[in-house]
Formats: sequence, C-alpha cells, structure tokens
Amino acid sequence: MLMLAVATSAQAAPVVEAEPSRLVLGPRARAEITVRESGPGLHGAVSIGTLTTGLSGGDFTRYFWTPPPDARAPTLVLFAFWNGDSPTLGDITVLGLPCSGRTELAIETEPSAQVTVEVAGARFGPRRADRQGRLKLPVEVGPHAHEARVIAELSDQSKIRVLPLSLPPSPWLLAPSPSSSVEGAPVIVLLVVPDTEESAGIELVADGAKVEQLGTLGRRLLFRVTPDHDRSSVPLVARTLDGSVRAQTTLDVVRPVASAPVEPAPPQPPPGRWVLGGQIGGYVGGGANAGPQGAFIVGYGLPGLPVVLELEVGIRHQSMSVQVGTLGVQNSALTVFPLELAVRWEALSSGNFRLGVRGGGGLLIGSHHLSSTFDSELTEGALGWEVFAALQAGLQVGPVEPYLEVRPALSKVSTDHLEARPGVGIFSVGVRGVLK
Repeated sequence: MLMLAVATSAQAAPVVEAEPSRLVLGPRARAEITVRESGPGLHGAVSIGTLTTGLSGGDFTRYFWTPPPDARAPTLVLFAFWNGDSPTLGDITVLGLPCSGRTELAIETEPSAQVTVEVAGARFGPRRADRQGRLKLPVEVGPHAHEARVIAELSDQSKIRVLPLSLPPSPWLLAPSPSSSVEGAPVIVLLVVPDTEESAGIELVADGAKVEQLGTLGRRLLFRVTPDHDRSSVPLVARTLDGSVRAQTTLDVVRPVASAPVEPAPPQPPPGRWVLGGQIGGYVGGGANAGPQGAFIVGYGLPGLPVVLELEVGIRHQSMSVQVGTLGVQNSALTVFPLELAVRWEALSSGNFRLGVRGGGGLLIGSHHLSSTFDSELTEGALGWEVFAALQAGLQVGPVEPYLEVRPALSKVSTDHLEARPGVGIFSVGVRGVLK
C-alpha cells in the first residue's frame, strides 16, 4: 500500500490508500483508492484518467481509477483529496500512483550473447541475441526510470552498457475548488507537480481572471483565481516557464438566470354545486309602479361550466291613492309573487371580485285590493309576466358573496280593474353562498 500524508492542520487531512500500489498500463489496468478519516464535503481530483465513486461506508469512501484507453507511456498519476470548498495546503492529501509502460528495447550486442536488462532494479531476460547480435527484449519501464542497464554475457565474459531512457513528462494535477465560480466569486486552485521531472519553473495562466499565489508546500501550490466580471468561463493552463503545458482545465462561471415569470394557473372549472341566496331592494316602472321587493333564490351550478340555473321566488308591493272627483278617495294596492327561472353566467372572477350576467323570466302571480270612501271593497286575483336581463357585481368574502344587481325588465300585470308594470327597473342588494 502506498500512502502520502501531509502536515497536520486545524482540520485533519484525509488518509488515502491505493491498491495496488503500482500498475502496469494496459487494457485491464485499474486501481482502488480508499479515503479514510474524511469529513463532510469530500472532494477528489486526479491528474489523468477517470476517478469514479464506488462503495462507501461509515468511515471510508472508495473510488475507482481507470487510465485513458490509449495510455501506454510510463507516468506518475497524482491524486488529491480534501474536505470543503476552501482548503489550505495542510488540508490536502496527495497520493502518487506509479504506472509502468511495456515496451521493447532494440539491442545490438555480440552474436549469440545472453542478454539481461535491468530497469530501476527490475531484471528482464535473459534472452539470446541472434547471429548478427540483434534482439528485442520486452521490458516494463516505470515513471522514475532514467536508464536501462544492458548486460551481455558470452562464455565467461560479460559486458555492461547503459542506455538512457527518454520518457514523456507526467501530467500535473490541476484542480479548482469549488469546480465552478458562482457569479465570479474567487476560487481556490490546487497545482501539484510530480517528482518525476525537474521542471523549468512553474506558472499558472488564467485568461480573463486574476491569479494570486497563496502558498507553496514542496511541489504543491495553492492559488486564488478571481474571474473578470464579463467572463462566462476561464481557461486555466499550468506550464513550465519555457512554455511547455503540463495541465489545463476550464473554470466555468455560473451566472444566475432570471427565471421566467410564472403564469398563474388557469382557474379550474367549477364542480356541480347548490347555491342559496336572497336579495332585497326596490323597483320603478313609471307613475305609481314603484315599491319594495325581495326574493329568495336557489340555484344549481353546472359541473365544469361557469353557469348557474336559478329558481327565484319573490314578492313586490305597490299602492296608490287617487281623488275621484267629488266622490272621495280611492285606494289601490297590488301585491305580486314573481315565480321565475333564470340563467346566471359567472363571466369574470379576478381575486375576490365577481361579475355576472343574468337573464330569465316567469310569471307574476298576486292579488289586487281596491277600496274607497264611496264604494265597497274589492279583492281580485292578478296574473302577469316578466322577462329580464341583469348585471351583478359581487365580492367574495369567506364563504359568502355579497352583490349588487341592476335589472332592466319588461313586465305586465292585468286585472279587470288594473293594468300595472311592477318591474321596469329593479335595484337589489343580495348575498349568496355555496352549500358544502
């Protein structure tokens, strides 16, 4: 197992382990990374390849690392783990996983010599050269190897040659924390340089952002990157002073998007319902056609429609007194009971305000009483009709709806001694409610 710990800080850095401790790159290469003693908000980064979260327990979190499919060159893979979004260098644990690459060394030596190759302490061979002294020997080269020792044995003689190895540089680890900037807020950026190369200086370049170095611990550097106000992303490039790029990533700047105004949901069609109400007021019809009126109304609202069918039963009364020549005074009183059917359309509903249109008609059933100072009294039945249209405006107050009604109408009541129009214009104040 391979572990690399950091200096103690106010918040203990995680403990990181890798299994296996070294790899040979190939199609089946894979490593398990176990992180222990981590707090909430654990973050992880890797210099190359893919790091995915695996099984987690109460005291550990496990990750799986796989190299890029085409990775064959030796490299030192760097891992970094920390807690929270603003770590210090002492809060970060860095682990290095050496990954070897397989290759064939083309060797020229004495004919039929027995050849062994040593690379970083590992021996490969022996293998015999052909009659021209040539052979190809498979070897595994690690990221820290700088040379190969070729040992050729022929009879009791041996010859040693040293072949320098030229390996590509291992990628650097470059990781922002958090991974994006919210509204251009500063972000901490970690840069780790592997120990496999002597770099010609280190610099972090951020196009469209201010870069401040916060600290250095060995080959680990911590920066603060503040994006410019007009940037939606910032490319980050870690390179040597001679311009060789070793790592690069992009820091996204997240801007709040104004949410579209939420359209109010259309009112749901009303269910079937019973409505009870009443109204009082007065009416005028010209001349002596005027008096008080009242009504009791019961209705049924049609399911899914803003329409209410209503039955109205009311009462109206009017009276008059006239001087009949020298005979005396004659008194006339008319009382009618409207029995009418109506349809009310709930045309508008805005907040608590209600506006409705109403129309209907029916019979006017009543009695006419005639008395005078010069003749006997007379009471006779009265029958008439009415058709009307009305406009209502109301205000929903809790379970009830007070409203005003203006009702133009055509009406007529006739008897043998009277013709009246009790309801050309009717003005009422009413209240109604829905039965639960």
